[in-house]
Amino acid sequence: MLQHHIHDIGDQYRNAFRRFFTAEPISLHGHVSDASSPALLTSLISHLASSLSTSGSNSFVGKVDKANPCVAILEGSYGAGYGPLAYNSVLEFVRPLANGRKPIVVKVHNAAKIDGQIRKAKQTGCVALIAEIVRARDGVVVSQTAWKHLLRACEKHNLVLVVDEALTAIRCGAPFAHQLPQFQRHGLPDLVLFGKAVKTNGIAVDWRGINMQKLGIDDPEERLFVALQWQERLTEMAPAASLLTSWGTILLAEKEQWPQRACAIGRLLRDTIESEGIKSSRIGGLHSLIYLRVQDQARITSPVMGANAGKVVRWFPTMDAVMTSKEELRTKIFGSTSIAHRRDVSAYLISKGVQLGFCSRCGQAVEAGLRPPCQLCVVGTCEDCEPGEHACPMEAMSR
Repeated sequence: MLQHHIHDIGDQYRNAFRRFFTAEPISLHGHVSDASSPALLTSLISHLASSLSTSGSNSFVGKVDKANPCVAILEGSYGAGYGPLAYNSVLEFVRPLANGRKPIVVKVHNAAKIDGQIRKAKQTGCVALIAEIVRARDGVVVSQTAWKHLLRACEKHNLVLVVDEALTAIRCGAPFAHQLPQFQRHGLPDLVLFGKAVKTNGIAVDWRGINMQKLGIDDPEERLFVALQWQERLTEMAPAASLLTSWGTILLAEKEQWPQRACAIGRLLRDTIESEGIKSSRIGGLHSLIYLRVQDQARITSPVMGANAGKVVRWFPTMDAVMTSKEELRTKIFGSTSIAHRRDVSAYLISKGVQLGFCSRCGQAVEAGLRPPCQLCVVGTCEDCEPGEHACPMEAMSR
């Protein structure tokens, strides 16, 4: 009976994912670093392409050194927590964990040179190019021209295009950021990495992708069969608890139109940041996924917590409807009228013995108990950003 329910949850999850993202979730994992493994991608692409050849060879993996697979990445990519992509990690302590063949780095600032770089990557044994619409390292958005040339080159040279949407799914104005009109009109990638925003990590295949469509797998039943083959023979779908959490997130995102809501949230937050004297050109990311340089984050007079990514701080606002209300943001988060609410929150957290664990200026983790929590702004700072006693930036507002 339990096994029956688990299979039913898997079926319902696949249907919801496919309906909302128009892609097939084929491989789920504990962390997105697992999903970006060159070895995994090589095996998955071989599996997908197996319908074209009974000999085991195909134009996608024919020249790949299967004993030591390699992928290409865009210059400035965030990297991964281990394996070959860790060589390029933004986190210094992760780089010593790197192993395997270093990724081939593709530069996109000169679109005319993209084709040659993709051709060379294919010739040197790369099985895929992993790209980002919004660079996780610093929030830089890939240009439409570069994206168009990447699609054309990958299609021309049979290099599978993988787009990393771990951070950008739902938050950037479309189910996946590459589905925004300015990008989708040039074509679609073959595989999609998803993660935090969807509450589970894995790979989805878009059968309409520039190379996947060459496989000619058009029948929905055949597509499902290929996915189930991979899941049942080679990897598990995912634990039921993870599927339920992700399934619920997808259903809510669809019902409440979170991608459209992300646009409204992004407009309000970006306007608020600009009102602090920070130019729009210094605000990175797309829509509600916001990047600020650490020095600009420190200028926000109504402190908020973001996530550190080296020299930048990333904002991941919730997709609640309240976040689309300028009045609610004014009375709960930003400005002098938010002080009463902040004090209530601070009193509640103190009564429960809870202390927020990240610096409001740089986003780095702060060890609990080192500094007393601020009873006015709620959030705190680390010793590196503010040595000595905390001086709350909202103190002047409260007088």
